[in-house]
Amino acid sequence: MSTATVREVSLGVDPKVKVRIEEDNGNLFIQFLADQPDLVDLDGAFFNLTDPAAASDLVIFPSVDDLANGNVTGFAANPGALDTLSNGAVVADRYDVKVEFGQLPSSTAGDVNDGKFTFYLDSLAPLTVDSIDLSSLTAVVNSDDGTGQVLQPSEPETTTEVAFTETFDRLWHPAHSQNIVRDDHWDVSHGRLQTDGDDGGVLQFAPVDTDGPVGISFDIRADCPSQFEARGWGADKLSLQVRLDDGRWQTLDDFVVDEDRDVFVGSETGQTFGGHYAHLDYSGGILDEVSDTAEFRFVSDISSSSEDIYIDNVSVTRTVSGEDRTPEDEVVQSEDFGHLWFASQSDIVEGWTDWDVKHGMLHTDGRDDGRITFEKVETDGDVRFNFDAKTPHARHFEQHGWHGDSLKVQVQVDDGDWNTLDTFVVNDKGTALVGSETGQEIGRDFSTLSYEGGVLETASSSVQFRFVSDISHNNENIYIDNVELTVLGEEAKTGDDAGSQYDIVFDSLLDTARETVEDPAEDLDEDLEEDLEEVMA
Repeated sequence: MSTATVREVSLGVDPKVKVRIEEDNGNLFIQFLADQPDLVDLDGAFFNLTDPAAASDLVIFPSVDDLANGNVTGFAANPGALDTLSNGAVVADRYDVKVEFGQLPSSTAGDVNDGKFTFYLDSLAPLTVDSIDLSSLTAVVNSDDGTGQVLQPSEPETTTEVAFTETFDRLWHPAHSQNIVRDDHWDVSHGRLQTDGDDGGVLQFAPVDTDGPVGISFDIRADCPSQFEARGWGADKLSLQVRLDDGRWQTLDDFVVDEDRDVFVGSETGQTFGGHYAHLDYSGGILDEVSDTAEFRFVSDISSSSEDIYIDNVSVTRTVSGEDRTPEDEVVQSEDFGHLWFASQSDIVEGWTDWDVKHGMLHTDGRDDGRITFEKVETDGDVRFNFDAKTPHARHFEQHGWHGDSLKVQVQVDDGDWNTLDTFVVNDKGTALVGSETGQEIGRDFSTLSYEGGVLETASSSVQFRFVSDISHNNENIYIDNVELTVLGEEAKTGDDAGSQYDIVFDSLLDTARETVEDPAEDLDEDLEEDLEEVMA
């Protein structure tokens, strides 16, 4: 089972041909598969490229008439010019790409019900699923006798995506993983899930929403398989189970040791693992019979504490609908700093930093200040950056002079210059650090600060964020937690560059009003005037 991006499109109704397109390290694997092999002879396929200029560099494998390795007997790429097969069959529109299938050289003759090939570019530029105009996919079938049918998309395409991957790195216990909802007595040892006679029972993963087939893969090994028992009072077993659409739990495999071979063997699939890591995949079968939710779990029944099984790199995939699916927000970077000793241990932190981690929170003061830069994220979408922040004693900070203190939030878009989203400096009252651009505040209690719109809507290739602290004393502390970067779906995008700024200032007006109710001596009119001047500016 692949965890790469996959699209599937159905062509026609009766008969039907399924088209599967899979990304493979910059190449595209494409398969046209008839649903009724005995009744369908696949003669050719047409489609368009989203970038017609790529047609001149397009290379196909296997090559034309290499019948020892495939059934491709014709190929052409000429933007907007192709509409005819070598047997004379003509389609109504003109396309960028044509591929023919057959059992004889340069001919569509012979029955083909499974036509597949790989595309790559001579320029070495990567191809993706989005390189193909899926709505243009067309198959010509049963046309060698002068009749035949032209099949075009009949259902929305679907995408296979990774719902979650869990590596168990930097976890002390399964409960620390957001992807695990139940663990009876399982453990985490050296970044791997562990079960034995003392640490067993049910370990259940979080449910995933899906529009179709799901899959699961993982790495697994056993310490000294010869120590395990296959039968009797001390018999040992590890089960993998699934629950689909809130139904009953079903067994995908019961693993029991084969004492003659010193390996565990799955009761349903025959997959094996032993003293070295094996990568096991599950897809198809009952995993295709789902339309709403799927849940996976391991059930461990092991008799002795010296019998250990380790599991790592669990990945669950799901199916989502294609064109009709409303784009959703996608969290592409997150860190809660729990279970870290140093900031540089975080996967999202780029390189070494003088910043520290205290009590599961990112920390900076006069001794641990400077830059902390997060890893670059490749994206061409609008993004939102948010985090929680607090300072226990804002009154210790200075606004100006040699001892002046500040915290900057900065972003680099498409490897350009660093842009400052906010510079936080203590207010006159000494009650909070206030952002220079948004007016957001860092006070005694954690508050969530959020940035979107403006320059964060301009990325065409990448974004990268950093904090820059310049603090003069050790008793001036800032804590940051729950850093999160989100690529926004269409529904979440800001409609106006200034819209989010207005919202922030409006929130500031409300806060000022609330403070005035608590302190009648506050000059509300003066504060409102200052905030309104900021809006007008």
